[in-house]
Amino acid sequence: MKFIIFSDIHGNALALKACIKEMEKVNVDAIIWCGDYITDFPENHEVIQLIQLYSNKFKSYIISGNREQNIIDYANGKQYNIMQRKNIEYTYKSLTEEDIKWIELLPETIEIDLDNNKKIFVSHKCTYENIEKCQYKIFGHSHKQCNFVRDDVKYINPGSVGISTDGNVGAQFYILEITDTYEKIEQYVVKYNIEETIENLKHSPIYNDEVKWGKLLEKELRTGIDYPQKCLAEYDKIRDEHHLTETSLEAWNVAVKNVLK
Repeated sequence: MKFIIFSDIHGNALALKACIKEMEKVNVDAIIWCGDYITDFPENHEVIQLIQLYSNKFKSYIISGNREQNIIDYANGKQYNIMQRKNIEYTYKSLTEEDIKWIELLPETIEIDLDNNKKIFVSHKCTYENIEKCQYKIFGHSHKQCNFVRDDVKYINPGSVGISTDGNVGAQFYILEITDTYEKIEQYVVKYNIEETIENLKHSPIYNDEVKWGKLLEKELRTGIDYPQKCLAEYDKIRDEHHLTETSLEAWNVAVKNVLK
């Protein structure tokens, strides 16, 4: 059985198309989708359409991530601070009613039974809890490719299709092949036209609003470095230095300026 593993697309349809193009060069049996398909980049509806299209072509195992949960919570009236709200709000507006219903039906985890009486456990975030007969744990969330063994369980993070944070610029995924006689785990980083993705980003509301989240995403996409997280750390530092207890857009904008200079 040969699985291709995708995670953390974050609305970057061009990156997903580049990965699908590579997928079509190899003979895969199934696709594992590890969540966070939406928010950040503007092609959220198109990403969902692509997932649905290829899930009809290949056996697919699809779970939700924290960004899908953000959209469900927003639809149910949860309040977010302005730095979070703008991104979630723009994403919500870009989705159809059918998209929302599809998201709501996604499970948080999936167990895939293997022929050897073992199983694959799929979740968005890594978990070290004991799962009976588990041979592989597949997860995303960190946007960093890795695979390792712990307590006889093999852990695989395919990295991020949409926006890597491990210093490798490109669309990332893994292929896991399991047979009666061997196992093969392959890591991929696909180069694609990030300038086109950035141009699409610049024409979206998230790039030019007061939060400037899009500008952080542009820097992250170009470098493979987590500039949004660097900005959050700088923002917390500024709040601590000035004893700010409330959300401050002014402090946030200072943090953005500091990390982008």
